[in-house]
Amino acid sequence: MAPKSHGPNLKRLTDVVTSALGLLVLSPLGLLIALSVKLGDGGPVFFGQERMGRGGRPFRIWKFRTMVPNADRVGIAVTQGRDPRITRVGRWLRRWKLDELPQLWNVLVGEMSLVGPRPEVPRYVALYDEGQREVLRLRPGITDVASLAFRHEEELLAGADDVEGFYVRECLPRKIALNLEYQAMATWWTDAGVVLRTLGLWDFGTLGLWDGDRDGEAKSEALGVADGATLGVRAGMRVAVVGGGNAAVRMVAALQGCPGVEVVGVFDEDPRRWHRVVRGVRVVGMPECLLNAGWRERVDVVLASGPMEEGLCQGLQRLGIQVREWRAGANERRDCRTSGMQNG
Repeated sequence: MAPKSHGPNLKRLTDVVTSALGLLVLSPLGLLIALSVKLGDGGPVFFGQERMGRGGRPFRIWKFRTMVPNADRVGIAVTQGRDPRITRVGRWLRRWKLDELPQLWNVLVGEMSLVGPRPEVPRYVALYDEGQREVLRLRPGITDVASLAFRHEEELLAGADDVEGFYVRECLPRKIALNLEYQAMATWWTDAGVVLRTLGLWDFGTLGLWDGDRDGEAKSEALGVADGATLGVRAGMRVAVVGGGNAAVRMVAALQGCPGVEVVGVFDEDPRRWHRVVRGVRVVGMPECLLNAGWRERVDVVLASGPMEEGLCQGLQRLGIQVREWRAGANERRDCRTSGMQNG
């Protein structure tokens, strides 16, 4: 199904007016940033890179340079938090997203929009399947719902053994799915909401996409377990919870009632739940993060609130991590290693 169009004339008018005003009003800040980048290492102020735009047409995207000169020639196209190519000034610009300001020019000339899927480099777009290529029917943007969900993307990638492979395999498909889902219900008002939330001026959940479990902490009734033995954990264990919604909230609540057990994080397949806090425990990202070195060294047991994908389960077990699936209603625990049910 083709992505929905929502008032393209109004959207384009908004892009032109906003980008023109932004370039004018923010020009003093832009001059200060340019001076800081230049004095930082003497290299170029701007960084331009070919990206794929609407209809699969290539264009050059512009940013304030945040990495060493020619960084794109000596490394991969994605970055992670400890990437040595990022300069001192660049790290500060990335933290506040100020490196993206030159893209207001891309918006003004019609290559981009304020809100639209972030454009990818040609070699990643070449990997899209037929369904994913639907995203190329949209004008790319400075921000989008995927940018909000993946706002700590560099942190997600930091512990990956193969940063680029993890991005292409796990992050990119989720970004495309989010953008296509959003576009099907997008309006001028939802676009305005995305911009406001990107700027940190409005924190209002999900723009109609989130799944209505924001009040989950208020529903954290017990799982019906009496002690850690029921969950298969004991004092000194570091536990990661896999799952979302109220089931994950109840599981965290039960684990926090087990003396000496540390809940290190919650991992959810749905990017729209990321960055929430469940009873003081952060929702980190997709469950596949647990396979990365940054997390697998911090977890002893993975407790899932439902069936886990077989490949992920086997991968965790190969790393020596115990994996268990919990069925709250039946008060049963399944050990993925044996696929045998254990009554609580």
